[in-house]
Amino acid sequence: MTLTRPAPVAAPGSPSVPGTPPRTASRAYAELPPPADAAARALRLDAQLGDPGDGDNPYHRAGRDALGDLPVPEGLREEFVGRAAGGHFTSGEELARALRPLFRRGLALGQAWGVRPLLVADDGSGCAPPRAGELAALLAPAALTAVTGGVLREAVRVVDARGRHEPAVRQWHGTLAECFADLLACESLVAVALRSLDMPGDTAPALTAAVGYVVPQLAADVRGALDLVLHQTGCGPASPQARALARIAEDLTPAGLDWVAATVDQARLVRAQDGPADAPPAGAGSAPGHPLFRLGQPLDAGTPATGCAQALADALPSAAAGIHVPGPPAQVALARTARRLNTELRTLRLPLLRAAHADPADPAVRALADRRALLLLAAAVLGVREAATAVPSAYLGAPDWALLALARVTERLGVPLPPGLTDPRDGVWAVLAHRVRHHVDVDVYATRMLW
Repeated sequence: MTLTRPAPVAAPGSPSVPGTPPRTASRAYAELPPPADAAARALRLDAQLGDPGDGDNPYHRAGRDALGDLPVPEGLREEFVGRAAGGHFTSGEELARALRPLFRRGLALGQAWGVRPLLVADDGSGCAPPRAGELAALLAPAALTAVTGGVLREAVRVVDARGRHEPAVRQWHGTLAECFADLLACESLVAVALRSLDMPGDTAPALTAAVGYVVPQLAADVRGALDLVLHQTGCGPASPQARALARIAEDLTPAGLDWVAATVDQARLVRAQDGPADAPPAGAGSAPGHPLFRLGQPLDAGTPATGCAQALADALPSAAAGIHVPGPPAQVALARTARRLNTELRTLRLPLLRAAHADPADPAVRALADRRALLLLAAAVLGVREAATAVPSAYLGAPDWALLALARVTERLGVPLPPGLTDPRDGVWAVLAHRVRHHVDVDVYATRMLW
């Protein structure tokens, strides 16, 4: 599949190509496309923000001190207003995608113009999105993954360019592939949590807490790896890439993504009583998967009322059952890793019940929160990957990125990996490098970028 810069997407109300459905037209924008009007709004916002590589651009990695002097992009307020009130808001997932160009520019910009508007109380006009507080709590990690992904792209450009002439530099391909898999895992969890806000039936309180707790941790791991790669490839502290990493760290506390917020989410993870159920999951290979995991697809009236908690609880055992289904080595390895993690999930149920009223400061309780968050991350990865297999040519449906992400989760849990697993890093690096060369974002949707 050839990846190119995004083709023009018709703005709302403009004539479309005869015989071309809007959904098909928007595939020029992403492998998992939003509605055409949402793609057009995102491209328009990206164009208003200008070339991020232009040092004279006022939005060029603007820090917190410069925000007061910058004009808010035209039309941004309408993204938070429902359609019935004359705005564009339809769902949290679509809002996050429309704001992604803003989030890529910097955590401070994303917080000021993409998250803080949701923290302002409704003025009585009925314009605030439903569950605005929960939505704001999820958009902050979404902004963090977006801006971290921008530094990953810069590191890939450095390593890819130097590696063509200096073979020793290629040793970092695997490290950057791991960073890519970690970010895809984080984005899968965030997207699933955003979709859960619109799901019928019961909610999953632990899901939102897991996003706030584990995404900043993994993003910190990614930044540490990127700092090492950049340093070893000659990008010193004064380089634009290193300064971008430092700015992310400076903006974490104002964005509510520091250790204080992590402590709160840690307690919520242990106390939320929406743990795995005892009922057996649906059979393996039940494609296209639960609607919760079908990223980019709207939730309609036909969405089953099976709650988010049950869908997440089913994801690991369903994938583990696939060990008996013939397939390529990476898919079999993915099923074996899921089986190992499913064992951890089963052992977690009773300790969670006992710890529901325990002191969250207890080290044993904190360790329990860690394990629950990582297993929810693994469930989101497996659910998203299975659902994406129904989308032709979508990389998200491939097993290698999910295998690498789950191997990283398994290592963080301190659980031995199943023996004899295939190493997916070369394949993941190839996709990552191809995206960066062709101006495609490192997000779960494979979004084409203007710059």
